[in-house]
Amino acid sequence: MSNDRPNGTEILDGGGDGIAVLGFDRFLGLLLLGSALLLVLGWLMPVMTVETLFIFEDEVSILGASFRLLEHGDILLFIVIVLFTVLFPTAKLIVAFFAWRQVLRADAGHFRAVHWVEAIGKWSMMDVFVVALIVVIIKMSVVSDVSIELGLYVFIIAVVASMLIVRRICFLAHRAAEPRAPSSAIDPEGGSE
Repeated sequence: MSNDRPNGTEILDGGGDGIAVLGFDRFLGLLLLGSALLLVLGWLMPVMTVETLFIFEDEVSILGASFRLLEHGDILLFIVIVLFTVLFPTAKLIVAFFAWRQVLRADAGHFRAVHWVEAIGKWSMMDVFVVALIVVIIKMSVVSDVSIELGLYVFIIAVVASMLIVRRICFLAHRAAEPRAPSSAIDPEGGSE
């Protein structure tokens, strides 16, 4: 393999067939971990403050609201919120990290992981939609006043960041799948052997 690589290029491989990973792409794994951290913070931080009758004030987090629904017997809403705001995003990040590692190793199994990431990714914005729907429903209440808190923005940033990172991983996987000319058949001076 030639040492004439552009600056910031690294070849990561498991047997000589790795793909060239340029600057930013080397950090996709760390960015996925950062996105996962933001996602957890988004679940735990208050996403809204609900003030009822100007007397009672309650900060609501995604997980807190989910478990309140379960306590009040709203099992279907609990399942929908946990499914789309916790399980799908978590599964997407785990599978995306696995796919990223497989792509870097040029492992043939990365196509299965990328397929799963793309399938889960189709549901990506559903989690933001569910949280937004809850805010709208509460805002429509006549006796409650709702103010948005930092947790909602952190959650949305985590979802959007993971979508962008997953899109890049899928691009790399598809690029790795493209047939390449064998390096022994190309003369560095421009001709064929």
